[in-house]
Amino acid sequence: MIAIINLFYLLLFFGISAVGLYICYHILRYSLSKKSALTVVTLFAGIFLLFLCTNAVLFSQIDWGTLLRNPAGVTSFPVPFSNH
Repeated sequence: MIAIINLFYLLLFFGISAVGLYICYHILRYSLSKKSALTVVTLFAGIFLLFLCTNAVLFSQIDWGTLLRNPAGVTSFPVPFSNH
C-alpha cells in the first residue's frame, strides 16, 4: 500500500514539474521583453523549486505505516452532540 502511495506521489511530483516547465516555456516564448522574461522565469523557478522541494521533504517525513495501521487516526473526528 505504501508503494502505491509513493508511486502516486511520484506521478504527482512529475506532473507538477511538467506544469512548471510548461509555464516557464510560455513565459520565455511569449514575453515582449527578453530581459523581463528572464527575470520573471528566474523568480518563478526559484519559488516553484522551493515549494516543490519543501513538499517532497514534508511528504517523505510522513509515517505511512503508523497512519495506515491506525484506522482511528483517519476517522477520529469528534462526534457532534455526543452525550459524553
